[in-house]
Amino acid sequence: MGRHRKDQGALAGAGAYFHSVLEASQDCIRVLSRAGLIEYMNTRGRELFEIDDFEGRNRDRYWPDMWPPESRPAVVAALGKALAGGSSSFRALCPTAKGNVRWWDTTVSPVLDEAGGVVRVLAASRDVTAAMLAERHRQLLVNELNHRVKNTLAIVQSIAAQSLRNAGVDPAVRRAFEGRLMAIAATHNVLTDENWAAASLRQIVEGSVRPYRNADHEVAVGGPDLMVSPKPAVVMALAFHELAINALKYGALSVPGGEVEVRWTSEPGARLLVVWTERGGPPVARPTRRGFGSRIIELALASELDGQVELDYRPGGLVCTLRAPLAALDKVDAFMALQT
Repeated sequence: MGRHRKDQGALAGAGAYFHSVLEASQDCIRVLSRAGLIEYMNTRGRELFEIDDFEGRNRDRYWPDMWPPESRPAVVAALGKALAGGSSSFRALCPTAKGNVRWWDTTVSPVLDEAGGVVRVLAASRDVTAAMLAERHRQLLVNELNHRVKNTLAIVQSIAAQSLRNAGVDPAVRRAFEGRLMAIAATHNVLTDENWAAASLRQIVEGSVRPYRNADHEVAVGGPDLMVSPKPAVVMALAFHELAINALKYGALSVPGGEVEVRWTSEPGARLLVVWTERGGPPVARPTRRGFGSRIIELALASELDGQVELDYRPGGLVCTLRAPLAALDKVDAFMALQT
């Protein structure tokens, strides 16, 4: 009976309806005084924090003192903001009264009187421990997968170099194969840095043309900041690598003063337009046969992005145009589905 009267005192003026809402919540709800002291905690909150003796051990305690030292700065900052009339949220660690480790998403808001003054503070905490543990496990798996993929690429590159060299294969063929592996590895590194969420289109293009930039050639890259999910990112990296290799062997990058420009933009209808333009190189002509690079550019890239690719072998230099729906850049592949 005494506890009920104290709770009602803490919620004075709020009414029975407000009190019933707090009691019905599945989150931990606390009402704090302007001094930051705990005046009320709902029944569910006491269960979540495994508190058996709220009256004797928790009521009227300074709320930030209930948190461990590493979490306290966030709690103090949120309390201060609420007392100044603002709302905020934070995620922090706080063990239960029985010492069980828990992570909490907490929202802290002011309780205002009719004049707009802060009379109390409301703090609502949700247990997100399961989500935190799942995220840590997922990150552990991703890190292990990244490590293994890097090792696999290095092993494949080493085996290929040894095998092709001993077989007397043309050095140009070896360089082309190793270049394709390096393009995949470079994109993998970018995706790893972004936690395999996405890579920027600029990073993909820059990574593909960077090895072929020098003082004799100008390579201009530009466009809006677009993000590309992992599977199309790898295909795009291979395609741009093949375009760069082709320019180095036959096009604008094969002679001093040659220029390559890569521009992309969004068109009406949520469409992506990417244009690779070469200038200042030797006259070009359509090849008599379609090689691996052409198949990557014209078939694999178009298929992956649900778009159209056009290779225009103009006398003044190759122009490659890609048109695709912007939504194709955000495909969820099997790897991403495995993570989620």
